[in-house]
Amino acid sequence: MMRFSSLAPPAVLCLLAAPFLFAQNAPPPSQPSATTRNLEQTETVFSPAEKLQYFVLEHRSPDQLEPADADLLKKRKNDILTEAEFYGYDLGASGWVYEQSVCSLMPDYVMLHYSNKDAAGADSLFTVLVPRNGGRILIVSVLHHGATRFKPAAIDPRNYAIFSQIVPADVAKANSGPEGKWLSLSVCYAEMTGARPQVPNHPSLDVHMIKAPPPTLRISVSGQEHEVRFVDPISPTDYRLWDINYNAAGRITSVTDDQHGFGEPVVRTIPEPVPPTKEIPASQQSTPYPKPVQPQ
Repeated sequence: MMRFSSLAPPAVLCLLAAPFLFAQNAPPPSQPSATTRNLEQTETVFSPAEKLQYFVLEHRSPDQLEPADADLLKKRKNDILTEAEFYGYDLGASGWVYEQSVCSLMPDYVMLHYSNKDAAGADSLFTVLVPRNGGRILIVSVLHHGATRFKPAAIDPRNYAIFSQIVPADVAKANSGPEGKWLSLSVCYAEMTGARPQVPNHPSLDVHMIKAPPPTLRISVSGQEHEVRFVDPISPTDYRLWDINYNAAGRITSVTDDQHGFGEPVVRTIPEPVPPTKEIPASQQSTPYPKPVQPQ
């Protein structure tokens, strides 16, 4: 993975904050108090008063598929079963469900997430990429009964190559730079490898993510290397920090998706100030009441 500190000092890096809007939709389950946004990126910068919102891809259940996509999956059902079986997934077993992840940057493929939970509660998950114009169905293996295949899907170079295959070259190049939908492109890769990111526009608006960076594109001085960073809350206590690096052609060269715990907000209780005291000598002290007069 490239490290920009070794390329040039920070002053000569091109550092771009996220130039996109988040559109309102239903709030994500893990963030009941926030608002989920789901519109295309635009060249609009967040105002200082912007609330905590989330960028997500659209997801469709089987009964929400476009008619053309539903027909395609019906025709390729046996091919999907065969390819899944080759990777060790038995779709004939009970409990399997799927949904479509809609990524406009891979127009020639339908992306599906298949998932199941066994009797012990372990998850199985894989991604199916169905070509709309014919050709072999592609499988991205994510989990087998809670275990990864060889390498975690997000950092497996095989999946970099698959992403290069399904995202057209001109689309990848145009959208990995500052003029493109670099966050959409990166979230599409995360979804392809089994994640379902909900990317906050300003993580620091949540005290738990106060140190997490906003969605950011960094470009090397030469312009040949691009780095996209964003965070994805994955539980009430943890978030994932994605770091996806692209070459000048918009092809992925390395990925990290480290998990971090939410930091506890620092709360300081300042003790109530104690007023200064001064001791008065006995000779200067006075009796507040006169001494009673003794009867004669």
